[in-house]
Amino acid sequence: MNLQELIPENKFDIEAVRRLSENNTGQIASIALPLLEWIADMNWPVASELIHVLPRFHKELLPSIRCILIDQKKDLIWKYWIITRLLIQFPKESQLELLPIIERLAELTPKNEDEIELKEGALNFLENIK
Repeated sequence: MNLQELIPENKFDIEAVRRLSENNTGQIASIALPLLEWIADMNWPVASELIHVLPRFHKELLPSIRCILIDQKKDLIWKYWIITRLLIQFPKESQLELLPIIERLAELTPKNEDEIELKEGALNFLENIK
């Protein structure tokens, strides 16, 4: 199967999520970022389905998640969704790999509402991981 067929084409492409859920290769590292982009807005129908499939690929997703969380130019709400909806489903060992990054996000001095949300999400994650 072509890996591009596993990436949703639009916010209603639940069929792509089904194909991803049936994928047994575990070779999704090359499409990790495009997949993660679909959970940038959890109001999208595809996001609410994808969020339950992605944890299967936690090892392949970690490098892309790390880049997203570190990049100061990335959408703060996207980071919030990753921390509060995706990472909480990952196995403990994968969560621990991102712990230093999330600790830094929890130490933010928020300047706007999005930063407040991100900080609260990071703090809640840290409370639950301990």
